[in-house]
Amino acid sequence: MLVPGFSCIAAHFKFQQEALVSAGYRAIAVNLRFQGPSDFPATGQRISRLGADLAELIEHLGLDEVALVGHSMSVSVCLSYIDLFGTEKVRSFAAIDQSPKLINDETWDWGVRLVDWSNVWDSVNGRFAWGDPSREPEAPAHVVNLFEEVGGFWNFPESVVPLLADHFAADWRDVLPRVDVPTWVSSGRFSPSFPVEGMEWMTNALPNASLSVVEESGHCPHWNEP
Repeated sequence: MLVPGFSCIAAHFKFQQEALVSAGYRAIAVNLRFQGPSDFPATGQRISRLGADLAELIEHLGLDEVALVGHSMSVSVCLSYIDLFGTEKVRSFAAIDQSPKLINDETWDWGVRLVDWSNVWDSVNGRFAWGDPSREPEAPAHVVNLFEEVGGFWNFPESVVPLLADHFAADWRDVLPRVDVPTWVSSGRFSPSFPVEGMEWMTNALPNASLSVVEESGHCPHWNEP
């Protein structure tokens, strides 16, 4: 189950879907509420609601051996699912470039670059340029072609700022020790969002995890080096 990050769509997992289906797997890419072509209801602008949506989809499809793959914000969505429902129906977890805590403070140095409690509201409202976009490598030709085919990042409306605020304010560090399935943490060497040291900390906090730092990628290694 492939869960795209904020301002991404299910079709952005095209490279992984094709490879997984060719290898004999069932590959389900999800557009969560408030993402891309899905509904924008008046309720549910919380990561916990998106985690519950995952649970309802897994139940609806009758799945019980799910490999959960989350990118960016959807790593938090997957952690929310595990926090609420455990790992009974999950056999493995992949987390692509997402810190378990986004805001830097006296307890944490590896959140989103430049974001702390003094500027988080400006960050989620687009008034503060968090992260370091200059680190992101230029998109290779196959990614440019993908965007031409399915569209790139979508411009999220102001109406979903509460979801982004909820995402930024959350702290999932206490959930990591309960992720008792094999886990793969992946990050790009040139991530504009998160330092590699934070990905190393996250890997060590998980009971059964390994880390891959993808050397020519930024925030989206599943695009640049599929």
